[in-house]
Amino acid sequence: MNFREQAVELVKSVDRKKIGITFLQKAKLFAWETGLGPVMNALPDAFGQQAVLSFPGQRVKYPFPCCEHNGRVFLALTPLELNSVRDKLLHNPSVELWLKSGWFAGTARLMSADEQDEIMRVISDDRFYGKIRKDFGGTSLKDHSLLEVVRNAPCTGKNGPGSKAWLWSLAAVLLLFSKKKK
Repeated sequence: MNFREQAVELVKSVDRKKIGITFLQKAKLFAWETGLGPVMNALPDAFGQQAVLSFPGQRVKYPFPCCEHNGRVFLALTPLELNSVRDKLLHNPSVELWLKSGWFAGTARLMSADEQDEIMRVISDDRFYGKIRKDFGGTSLKDHSLLEVVRNAPCTGKNGPGSKAWLWSLAAVLLLFSKKKK
């Protein structure tokens, strides 16, 4: 098999859905890091709410649909996301959570099936995904696992949401100086 045939086979074997999901997750994280997280959560009835979960001391961050109910924060994880998060939770349940209301340190735990069923009776899919997003994507809480995060303390510092907000100032300056003179 020559190089061209190998390249064609490689492209055919790539899971396009996985690539799209990865790109969407990176776009969500970029929005949070540039300070647009609260803007993404501006219409929770239509598009749901998003939160970002990270583990202290690690660079990996995960955006998840979330819902706050009675002071508790619930995150919906797909089976693929659950596999990547489960091992980290077993080693250390301490997490950091970026929400519309701020940045918090907390403790996370996976909910059992019985607890999840109880929560799903109280909280509808619309609270997690929003009406438009749920209807468009066809997502349901039945396809996800729930993670409960208990907030312990607010966080401050330079590595939280909005840590790359300086990019907007740089873009504005570049736009100002990029005008052509006649």
